[in-house]
Amino acid sequence: MPESRSGARAHARPGPGGGGQAQGVGGRQGDLFAPEGGGGYLDECNPVELPQGAVEDTKFRELEEMGLPAVWLEGARLIGYENFVRLWKHLDGAAAGGSLPLSDNESMIEVRLRRFASFQRFQRNRFIESLAAMGLGGSEIHAAVKAQLGENLTRNHILRLARRGRMAR
Repeated sequence: MPESRSGARAHARPGPGGGGQAQGVGGRQGDLFAPEGGGGYLDECNPVELPQGAVEDTKFRELEEMGLPAVWLEGARLIGYENFVRLWKHLDGAAAGGSLPLSDNESMIEVRLRRFASFQRFQRNRFIESLAAMGLGGSEIHAAVKAQLGENLTRNHILRLARRGRMAR
């Protein structure tokens, strides 16, 4: 058998009964083989009982402690921790791939997001265009926009959007 650095035999053979004491490096580890009966859980061990929501609070507290801006913390609470982390990971991947810019020291992802009002305006315009495509007139569209969206647009604005909708079809 080859000698180990400590001078002991490097490869020990198991002793009788399947167990064996290794010599040399790792020799103080005890038996090389687990006992036949196996381990097991102690009867007196109980699962840790945490108050309702304690784990979630800890997760959000970690985000706060690492310095995440308040607007992102509020967003995380709004959509949930797991969804927020999924979104964050997606944005980070986009930044790593060059689709989103990083700050000068590359510690922050620079996210540009259109205002929600522009989305609402886009939806309103599609609504007007679809009413025009269905053949409704300007005053009927005006009434529908006011009743369903609460907006009071000028007749000219509605006609301009309606014309765009009729031309697209």
